[in-house]
Amino acid sequence: MSTNPRIAWRQSTLQITRIHPPCPAPYDQHTIRHAPAHDPVRARAVVAELPTVSTIVEELEPMLRRDMDHPRHMADLDYVAVGCWGTAVQISDPAFGEDGILSTHLDAAFDAQAQAHPEARITAVCEMYSAETYAKYLARVPGQSRLSADGWDDQDVTGNPAQLLRAVGVNSGDSGAGYLGTDEGEPWIGVEYLDLLACGLHSLYAEENLMVSVFKVTRTEDVQAAIDDVWLQN
Repeated sequence: MSTNPRIAWRQSTLQITRIHPPCPAPYDQHTIRHAPAHDPVRARAVVAELPTVSTIVEELEPMLRRDMDHPRHMADLDYVAVGCWGTAVQISDPAFGEDGILSTHLDAAFDAQAQAHPEARITAVCEMYSAETYAKYLARVPGQSRLSADGWDDQDVTGNPAQLLRAVGVNSGDSGAGYLGTDEGEPWIGVEYLDLLACGLHSLYAEENLMVSVFKVTRTEDVQAAIDDVWLQN
């Protein structure tokens, strides 16, 4: 590897969202400003429990979620952001990244969250943009089978997207209800579907005021090696 490796991906979205009961009503561009205030104390506890984090080196000032940027330089890979808004928790971590070929880092992070929080509905997102785009989406609703969708130009979907929506109370009158008719097909899992499970918190809104805490962290040797495999190139 070069002595001056660079980030291999131009843009990314890497996050896991947990919605604990009682689940809030779905947020939209109007109601998002009424979401509960961010809890930085809880955010620090969330980061400390992540298997992708060895130690917390520094806690930065909270910032607006919509002002967060994707990693551009090697040093950016050392930062993790967490938002805690009432019963919702959202974690953004470069260690969730995958290259779409050999790595399956998001699965391990998702499974750890599902095991630690069996009562929560959980969505996980890995979107990596370069010359081509790779995306993986995972979802778990308590009492239901796991959903997985991943691919480059196409998606391979495992699980029943409509069944998960019914389990969280989506009905035919809701936005995105077209997914309820996809029991036998393979729908394209995207923003609208993820928002239905994550109470609207997958989307970013221009006027939102959601805050997140940002932490500089260290990694274990194996986690750092996995990050380097995905993010760095000669």
